[in-house]
Amino acid sequence: MAEDFDSRLLESAKVRKSRLDDAFLFGKNLQERSYTTVTARLMQSLLVAALIAAICVGYSFVQHMLSEQSSRQAAATSAVGTFAVNAAAAAVPDAQHGGAA
Repeated sequence: MAEDFDSRLLESAKVRKSRLDDAFLFGKNLQERSYTTVTARLMQSLLVAALIAAICVGYSFVQHMLSEQSSRQAAATSAVGTFAVNAAAAAVPDAQHGGAA
């Protein structure tokens, strides 16, 4: 029974301290306190949502830039390869056109 009384006394002291801290920080108007708390949570949620959206947009931008760079690099490699094949074919004399074999 003594432990039960002690635990209730400790819980009561904890609740009283919490209420005093809230009253000190936010004042004694309970409606204003809850409004302030809700507003703060809303602003924090909006900030987190904006941060997540910015990260998604940044990731998408980087992926788009990397894919463009990859496609440009592939096109340049393809063009250089085609130029090399055409140059090699032009350098080899063709027997049909009277070239020396």
